[in-house]
Amino acid sequence: MITVVSVHVGVRQTLSVGRRSVPTGIFKTRVDDQVVISRLGLAGDAVCDDRHHGGVDQAVYVYTEEDYAFWARQYRRPFDAGGFGENVVIRGLDAAELAIGDRLRLPNVTLEVSAPRIPCGVLAAAVPEPGFAKAFQKAARPGFYCRVIRTGTVAAGDEGSFEAYSGPAKTLLTVYHANYQTPPLDGLKALLALPIDQRTRKKFEKEVAKREKLALSPHPQ
Repeated sequence: MITVVSVHVGVRQTLSVGRRSVPTGIFKTRVDDQVVISRLGLAGDAVCDDRHHGGVDQAVYVYTEEDYAFWARQYRRPFDAGGFGENVVIRGLDAAELAIGDRLRLPNVTLEVSAPRIPCGVLAAAVPEPGFAKAFQKAARPGFYCRVIRTGTVAAGDEGSFEAYSGPAKTLLTVYHANYQTPPLDGLKALLALPIDQRTRKKFEKEVAKREKLALSPHPQ
């Protein structure tokens, strides 16, 4: 059984990332009441960089209590829920075993796993631990983005179930690692057959097109 531990939304703030000051919604505040979830995410949650975040394919970012426990062990201190910019913290699920297309069926909303979170400079600046973005990448505990299949509301204490993707499955971590170590052409095409998010899809489609073009080019004599 899946349990919603907490729900979080963030307002627009400014964060120093290197020499730049950037707008961000990564700092989330816990909401104890029911929160409405539309196709574009949680009501009241700011998305400041819509080039890399948000939209219907990355509407809700979910992290697990179990993965937070890992970070507490690594750094020997607790991490506040919402500290990685997630909207929903859940327990009762091994995120490492999730596949793209798996669904979380909660009482009033249904979410579909669409993408892993790729760590960026904003996460590195937001978490006060030196080298955290690299540690986050290495740990391969990215959390996951979801599209909203059934809109509704969510609140801490909601309990739900897990539904496995019905097609040929590839794990969330397979897609995660493919962002760093590009797989063979047939592996990329297998990932494109999944209900992945549009940002990842465009990246992989571009790589497939480049490789196919190279394969068709005449080889030098």
